[in-house]
This record gives sequence, C-alpha cells and structure tokens, in this order.
Amino acid sequence: MTAICVSLTEATTEATLARMAALAPRADLFEIRADFLGDLDLPALLRARSKPLLFTCRPESEGGRWPDSDPEGRRRRLREAAESEIDLVDVELRAGFDDVVAARAGRGLVVSFHDLAGVPGDLEELRAEMAGLGADVVKIVGTPRSVTDLGRLMAFARGHSAGGGGRWRGLVALAMGPLGVASRILGGRHGAPFTYAAPVEGREAAPGQLPAETLADGYRVRSIGAETRVYGILGVDILRSLSPAIHNRAFAERGLDAVYVPLQAESLPAFLEALPDLGLSGFSVTRPWKSDILPYLASDHVEPSAGKAGSVNTVVVRDGRLVGSSTDGDGVLGPLRHHLVVTDRSVTIVGAGGAARAAALALVGVGARVRVLARRPQQSAAVGADVGCAHGPLDALSDEPWDVLINATPVGSGARPGEMPIPEASLRPGTVVFDMVYEPRETPLLRAARSAGCRTIDGVEMLVAQAVGQFEAWTGVPAPVEAMTEAALGALAGEPR
Repeated sequence: MTAICVSLTEATTEATLARMAALAPRADLFEIRADFLGDLDLPALLRARSKPLLFTCRPESEGGRWPDSDPEGRRRRLREAAESEIDLVDVELRAGFDDVVAARAGRGLVVSFHDLAGVPGDLEELRAEMAGLGADVVKIVGTPRSVTDLGRLMAFARGHSAGGGGRWRGLVALAMGPLGVASRILGGRHGAPFTYAAPVEGREAAPGQLPAETLADGYRVRSIGAETRVYGILGVDILRSLSPAIHNRAFAERGLDAVYVPLQAESLPAFLEALPDLGLSGFSVTRPWKSDILPYLASDHVEPSAGKAGSVNTVVVRDGRLVGSSTDGDGVLGPLRHHLVVTDRSVTIVGAGGAARAAALALVGVGARVRVLARRPQQSAAVGADVGCAHGPLDALSDEPWDVLINATPVGSGARPGEMPIPEASLRPGTVVFDMVYEPRETPLLRAARSAGCRTIDGVEMLVAQAVGQFEAWTGVPAPVEAMTEAALGALAGEPR
C-alpha cells in the first residue's frame, strides 16, 4: 500500500503540532519541513507523534526554503534529526552531508534528488548511486517539460517495482507541476512506499501536490497496485475538470480496481509518444484534440458516428491499438429526452466545433430538424454539409423559431464569464434551452432563459450522460448514474476531486 505523506509547511512548531493533530485521521505519515520552521522544537514534535515522521530540511536549490548560503545550519538540523528517534530523515544526494547519511543509513534514510529544470536523463545510474549510500528510500523528483518526460519517469519507476522488504523501503519517483500530477497518484503501481500530499489546497510544498483528502478519497491512492487499470482525461488545461471525480466515484461504486487521472499534455503527438510508457487502458479526449486525434486512430477502429462527426471523446486501448468513439451525442440526447420527444423537433445549435458537430449528428439521426449557427459562417457550413442539416451565421438566429436551443460554445464558462452566446431578447418562452457549459452550473444563458419562461438543461447533465457512455465503453459494466451525478455536483460545490 502506498501511504500518504502530508507535507507540513507551517512557520512554527505550535502550528505544525496543530496541523498534525487535525490531519492525523487522514495522514499515514507527516513530512516535517524544517526549512519552513523558524522555531524548530524536535522533542516537542516527537512527543506529539501519532504517525511516523519524515524530517526534511530542503535547500533553495532543490525547491525548498533553506538558504543555500547556510549549509552548516542545515547540516545541524539534519544531524539533530538523524540522532533522534524520528522515523525517517531525508538528505539530498548533492548535500555532501556524509556524516548524516552514515548516521541513518539502513535505518530510515531517504536519499533524494530534485531536478528543477527537467527530468534527469540517467535515471538508472542516479538510482544506483543513491541506493549505494544505504538509502531505505530513493526519492527522485523531476520537472517535466513534456508529457514524454512524465512517461519516461513512470516507466522507469515501474521497472523498479518494490518486492517487499519493509514498509518504508523502495522508490518514490515524482514529477512536479501540472504535467506531473498523475505521478503523485500512481505510485502504487510500482509499490512506492509513500506519495506526498498538501494538508489543504493552497498549502502545497511543491508544484502539483494534491490535498491529502483528494488523494485519499478522490483517487483512493492507498488501493492502487500493479494491476490497477489507469484511465484519464487528455487535454491542455484539465486540472479543474470534474471528470476525475465522476469516474473515480463510479469505479468505487462498482468495486473496480481502476483509477482516472488528469493527463495534461503540451501536444497530441507528445502524448501519443508517451502512451506506451503511461500504461493506460483508455482515456477521454477533450478540447482541443477531439478532431485532431482521428488521424492517429486506425480507420477500422473508429465508431462510424464518431468518424462522421469528425470528433472522438473516448478511446479504449485494446491490444496496443486505439479504438475511438464519441459519447457526446449521448450527452445531448439523454438529457433532452427527459424533457421532450426529440423526433421532428426544431433544434438550433450555436457553435460549430466538435461538440456542436456531434450533437447535430445525433439529433439528425433521431429525426430532429437541426440548424447550426456560428459567428464564422464557413464553419457552420462545413458542419451542415458533413452532417446534412441547415446552417447559417449567428445573426440569422431570429430568422426561424426553435423548440430547443443548444449552446455548444465556451461562452459563459469560467474562460468567458458573464457573457451570453446569444442576445437575451432572442429567448422564447416555452422552449428548451440547453447549455453545454458546466462550470459554472448556472450560466448567464440559463439564468436568462429561466427568467424568460424557458425550460433549462445545464452542462452537468450532459457531462454525466457522456461520462456514462465512456465508463461503459471502458468497463463493460452498467454505470452508476446517480453516484456519478452526486460526484459531479459535489465537485462543483468544492468537495475533493
């Protein structure tokens, strides 16, 4: 079991003790960051110990707070800890503190290496050197510049899966920053003794740390092992996505040994190059790559409706091949059918991107009369020609009545808050207004639509409906819809994701 080590970055011993007491039910061990502590009282910390303690005094050059100009002061703090009854002491490989290393070798020594500029190229040689010093735990932390760096680090870690030998023994391999978040979740796949967590959001000791509650309850990191299937969401800005909360709750509800993680990447080719090293069983695709991923999928491995829509949001990794499909259409049809019979209804879609295209295709397929409007008429014309529906510029909105209006643009989202995709005066009482934006849940469009006497559908309903299709494509198991909806609403309300 990979334990959760909560990094404590308080400025005083008193505050550190308070944080330890508050988080004792959540943590498996605590990292005492002596480089943050101005009044270190090690005996007091040891007296209050209810969980194992890991002592660290990190220098500025390795991402900490202790001045590089005062190595002797840091050596004294580490030496005091090494000679105490504390459980673990972390010494950087480059510190040159041979006396501290010798004092703890084989009895709770963590030897660490932090690369703030990249991921070391010589990982095998580096690990061997650190292990040769008598380290119980080898800790290698890099800063990926590409998702391929993350893949290389994770493949290296799996090549050194722990085979027993004690609770606090093994390799901790972590990647910092948004590109490396998955590494903080998936340590259990190679038997990492622990992973690091922040006590709460906003108190991170290193870029990319997640709160302890999120690691414990959202990702269930303690239950991740070598056989755990890994899925994730691929995109360029996905750390606030609700999808991990939805899918991880579904996996837990169905008792599946699986986890869903953020997979931030700087480019699609880089992600696909890293894919074998990441060891995924499947993934969601979000903006901006729903269409771009199609050329990378074998033509006989794309669901026909996804191929026609030119958009894939779901990929299953099957025998090394990528099988693509789209559940975006289900995300539209499911919620709409709770409100009206869709066949022969007039539907106006605002937007001409991948989501609009998938929605139009699904609605045409069930007999709706669809019109796609966009600020750039050439884009709506392309969708209309491919899908077989009416199209036009956005300023033609009032030319024809509709039964259903769908916003398939990001207007009104956190990226464009407070904006409306259409003029408020265009709203018509008695119609259905469907906004694909899910954060915030109540968009300016939905607020105005309710005031105008329209029935409304929010983006959470769509998000859950399309997630249901993804879950079932990956697992072959019926999705727990109610639990997934609860998870989405909880995440929006600020619960752990």
